[in-house]
Amino acid sequence: MKYLSLIIFSLAFSIPVYASEVTGTITTGVDTGIEGIVVEAPTATPPAGEYTSEQSVALSGGEGTMSIRYTTDGAAATCSSGNVYSTPITVSSSLVIEAISCYANSIVSPIAIFGYAINPPSAPAPSGGGGGGGGGGIITTPSTEAYDFNTDGKVDVFDFNVLITNWGSTGASSSTGDANGDGNVDILDFNLLIINWQP
Repeated sequence: MKYLSLIIFSLAFSIPVYASEVTGTITTGVDTGIEGIVVEAPTATPPAGEYTSEQSVALSGGEGTMSIRYTTDGAAATCSSGNVYSTPITVSSSLVIEAISCYANSIVSPIAIFGYAINPPSAPAPSGGGGGGGGGGIITTPSTEAYDFNTDGKVDVFDFNVLITNWGSTGASSSTGDANGDGNVDILDFNLLIINWQP
């Protein structure tokens, strides 16, 4: 019986176990005998969101990341296409960045999507006077219905969040970020949202 227990103990604790990918939560301070990496999508600093000036976006990957690839044209980032990240990305106008972390042995992370809406503050209206005569042209505001995804009557950061949350979806509707009605949530919808933005 002792001999059998010794064999079981030997099998359980002396054979190393290796992993090329471990997903989920690893508890620190516990020696499991498993070696490997935790595959993580890239992160961005500053985080995605609405800004009033140009941003310099730095991407970083988790431990073991060999490289980060990114796109800004709506194409999906892969480890064999797109731009190889090396220096912060200048975002001077509204932009969506898709990024992926590339690991050894052809292991890839999930794609991370970061949307930036750049809206400089409005210039103050000219003051002053003079009377004016004449009936000027009529200024109309385009209908925002197609871009107001959350139907609150304005095109703003809440609609931006709907679009980013559903980025890449197919079979989408106007309530899930499809501004141009083609069934996809992509760069064309993002452009329409920004053009019709109401800060």
